[in-house]
Amino acid sequence: MDPSILSLLPALIAVVLALSTRNVMLSLFSAVWLAGTMVNGWNPIAGLYHAVDPYLLDSAASRDNMKVTLFSLFVGATVGIMSKSGGTRALVDAAVGFAKTRRSAMLATWLSGMLVFFDDYANCLVVGSAMRPLTDRMKVSREKLAYIVDSTAAPIASIALVSTWIGYEVGLMGDGLKAAGMHHIDPYTFFVEGIGYRFYSIFTIFFVGAVAFFGRDFGPMLAAERKAAASVTILPKSDPTQTARPGLWVLAALPIFTLISVTFMHLWVVGSAAALEEGLTDPKLFEIIGGADGYDAMLQGSLAAMIVAIIETAGMRALSMKDTLQAGIDGMTTLFPAIIVLMLAWALGAGMSDLHASDYLIGVLSDSLHPAALPTVVFVVSAAIAFATGTSFGTMGIVVPLVIPLSFALSPHDPMIALAASGAVLSGACWGDHCSPISDTTVLSSIGTECDLAAHVKTQLPYAIACGTISILLGTVPVGLGAPLILVLPLGIAACFLTVRVLGRPVTA
Repeated sequence: MDPSILSLLPALIAVVLALSTRNVMLSLFSAVWLAGTMVNGWNPIAGLYHAVDPYLLDSAASRDNMKVTLFSLFVGATVGIMSKSGGTRALVDAAVGFAKTRRSAMLATWLSGMLVFFDDYANCLVVGSAMRPLTDRMKVSREKLAYIVDSTAAPIASIALVSTWIGYEVGLMGDGLKAAGMHHIDPYTFFVEGIGYRFYSIFTIFFVGAVAFFGRDFGPMLAAERKAAASVTILPKSDPTQTARPGLWVLAALPIFTLISVTFMHLWVVGSAAALEEGLTDPKLFEIIGGADGYDAMLQGSLAAMIVAIIETAGMRALSMKDTLQAGIDGMTTLFPAIIVLMLAWALGAGMSDLHASDYLIGVLSDSLHPAALPTVVFVVSAAIAFATGTSFGTMGIVVPLVIPLSFALSPHDPMIALAASGAVLSGACWGDHCSPISDTTVLSSIGTECDLAAHVKTQLPYAIACGTISILLGTVPVGLGAPLILVLPLGIAACFLTVRVLGRPVTA
């Protein structure tokens, strides 16, 4: 088909259905089916088969896509084993030792969120349940606990160099880079170089740290904190006879160390060899990483981490071999929905490519949208979709394959715009996810902390809006205008601390 406004119809249908049904899988499959139907002369029967073969089959059969899928499954298995064995809980407990006051209890919770960087679901449930008795004892409100947990879960997982998010994100970026014709750019390198442009994710982490450090709040959170501080005691709602499964921190620390070290060792060794072959005598770090295959590094690191988790858990008799393997399978199972969404997003990307959607979008916007405005527009649009649908993964799957080709077309000689725009999708999705009452991490945070969902959303929303505003005014806007990250990031972080200090009021007189 020639590029036309109809080429955008599948993506539009995906967004509309996601907003109305809250079912991302159904929405994406319907969009893929529509793309196949359009390619086959509006024949819905032929379109349905085309959606399966070649779109879904080719997506599943792609070697790079399969590496991403296996990486995600191996990390999921590792997280499942770490959690079931008690290793993750023990790692969190290690941060509790210095918590003697309200401030230190909140800082310990914030630090624990940093430690459980590898998975946002594990963060919400493990950190929330582990820190609840401590924060109750120190008269920190459940609303504040839920906010700290929720606002360190997805943000840290989305920017961590290894996590259950990275396979999904790198896979989408690889799809977008192929659509843009940038086959020479390694998706993992593109991901790493773009981390600094995840303004909301980065600023939120520091915003939470500022709230915990200053002990000052504003809006509904201030009322909740004052109520908790004035109470005689906060009795836990959970059964007091329930105790955490005993475990050792090494059961979580060693697999995480293995995952990180093997991944970067592969990148360094293979990338250094490639740099030497190209005649680079003093290669920079990004040149070394770019010379390696990020997919291979991720796959080897995740496989090594899973094997280490299995061996040490069974060897230390934290779990039987049978229970260890079952925990790994259970961990993989939790990622199946995300993997299905990813495959559908890949399939939709193939359909949009056949319809030449990016070509049409580029032709329309190249003369009407200034490249400087792209990061901000993408950030706001992504946040709106994520807020309405309650899913950051679904938002990324819809928007990333379109934004990357558009950004390279608008600014072919300045890759910074592409990095900023792709980062805006991912951080914008995280922002909308935080504000949404139907978000999975919002719900899981309220479950893990045993905080009322409506109260959690009400108290967190002003903080999320404040941080999102900072991300626009001191993030996407100045970067779009050419400001360097070395200037933008410190200013944004300083603004987070200043906002809390100026707007916040002490909880206790």
